[in-house]
Amino acid sequence: MKVKHFRKAVTILVICIMLTVYNTAHAQKLFFLFGHALYASPVEKDFKDAYKYGIGAEGGAGIGWKKTFITGTIGYTSFSAESSNAAGKVNSIPVKIGVRHYLLEKLLYVHGDLGIASVKREIMSSAQTKFSGDIGTGVKLGGFEVQVDFDGFSRKDPSGYNSWIALKAGFAIGL
Repeated sequence: MKVKHFRKAVTILVICIMLTVYNTAHAQKLFFLFGHALYASPVEKDFKDAYKYGIGAEGGAGIGWKKTFITGTIGYTSFSAESSNAAGKVNSIPVKIGVRHYLLEKLLYVHGDLGIASVKREIMSSAQTKFSGDIGTGVKLGGFEVQVDFDGFSRKDPSGYNSWIALKAGFAIGL
C-alpha cells in the first residue's frame, strides 16, 4: 500500500474511533483540543551522534470519561543535523492514537500513543512510513499544559528505534 493511501486510511480510522467514542460520551460532553510546541533532545546513541536537537509542534483532540481519554494527535518535528551528518536534517510527521489518564483530578496525567510517522531525510527524494510511539507525563494548570515524553520512530539500518526526550508546552481547551 502506498504511503499516501496508508496515511488516509489511518486518518479515517482515527476519525471513526473519535466519532464512535464521542457518541457514547455525548451526554457527558468530555472533549478537549490541544496544541503544543516542542523541543526534542535525542537520546539513542546513533541518533544523538547524527542530530543535535529537534523543534516542532503537535495538535490533537481527546474524548473520554471522567479521568481517562482517548486521544488523536498529529505533529511535525524537524531535527537539525550534526556537521558530520551527510544525510542532513530529518523531518517526522507522526499520526498517533493514544490514551491519557489523569491521576490527580485534572492536574497530573500520564499518556501513551502509538501510530505511524512519515519520515524524510534531507537527501531522500521521498518519505518513508515508520512505526512511532511515545509515553510521558504532564501537568495541566487551567488551560496550560507542560509534558515530558519519551518519543521516537523505528528505523531499518541499523535496525532499532530513533528516540528522544521531548519537552512540550501549550494549551488545551475543553468543549
